[in-house]
Amino acid sequence: MKKYNSIFYLALVIILIIYTYETILTFDPTFNPQADHYIGDEVWYPTAAYNILKYIFHITPKMYFPYSHESGIQYYINPEHPPLGKYFMDIFILILGYSPLAWRIPSWIMGDLIIVIGFLLSRKIIGDNIIGNLAGILTAIVIALDPTLWLLHGIALLDIYVGFFSILSLYLLISKRIVLASIALGLAMASKEPAFFLVLPFLYYLGEITNRIKIRALYSIGVPILVYALASIPIMLYFNGIMGWLHGSFLYMLGWDAENGHIALSATSQISEPWDWFLDIHPFYMGYNFYANVNPAIMFLWLFTTPIAFLFKDSRLITVTMWAWTEWLGFVLVYILGNHTLFSFYVADFGAVIDAYIVTSLFFLVQNMKNLKYKLSMKSETNDTKSSNNSSR
Repeated sequence: MKKYNSIFYLALVIILIIYTYETILTFDPTFNPQADHYIGDEVWYPTAAYNILKYIFHITPKMYFPYSHESGIQYYINPEHPPLGKYFMDIFILILGYSPLAWRIPSWIMGDLIIVIGFLLSRKIIGDNIIGNLAGILTAIVIALDPTLWLLHGIALLDIYVGFFSILSLYLLISKRIVLASIALGLAMASKEPAFFLVLPFLYYLGEITNRIKIRALYSIGVPILVYALASIPIMLYFNGIMGWLHGSFLYMLGWDAENGHIALSATSQISEPWDWFLDIHPFYMGYNFYANVNPAIMFLWLFTTPIAFLFKDSRLITVTMWAWTEWLGFVLVYILGNHTLFSFYVADFGAVIDAYIVTSLFFLVQNMKNLKYKLSMKSETNDTKSSNNSSR
């Protein structure tokens, strides 16, 4: 290991310690009474996780916290979303019993891991040197300061799982560890459906690695579908087989995503469409003074730095920015299909990738500015020569 790496690893550890400490102070009910409630959509997912244990695995952990008050919640297993995030909650509910602390701990872990992967992703692209490590640390800091990720990693919703497995798949893909990247993509899909759209940028970068169509189809589509299916087996059994699961969960999920009903259309202060996220319009209120804010500066920096990837024609940078744009465009498609009840906290699905891209692209720009000036100079000289030759004729 290079000597200077240890300095940056220590800095990363310090960031993680501070982040985790602040997380506990904010989201652990022991330290913050405001957190001793169901926060936002926690009324659905932890209860569904508990019911999966109870009705599918026939395990009934001790309940230290009552069910939420939603209609039919005692039998609800959340069939309109994939199950993986709820399985992670179940692990800690089994260990600690049903309580806010138990169902939030896996989200806290995902939040910390996202910071680590963001560090590794930026360093991978810029290089394993002092500059690359510095880019990695700045990425870790930007992710740690991201307000959407901060809230979503602190509570028990599904988006933080998409956020983690998505950026993990991206990092592994850029590292050309195709099998692991493909598995991670499947895990992202098994967490929540916005990850389905990531097949497209995955296919693009895989095309940069291999021209073999069968390999590209296998790892961008086949393996992720297999992983998704394996994660869904318990839900399939609950619906009495594949056909029951298709109608009762998978197809129902697709229909649910493309229609209104996630919240009343009259609740305009809660609804935030994809273009609203750039201005932090109507950040979703989770209750108890928790808002899913989006940082407009980060969103606009992402918009303005995206051309850098195409200016340098760097397939890695193109993949990183398009990884996030693909998910954002997925939400635009959902809106076009008829779902006009979207929320600001969906940015957590791809927010860490945006943070990593902004830092990495700016470092890349500075690092390659001399080469760019040289290319532009050579192009100018070539044009002048052509112009001179044409004049002499």
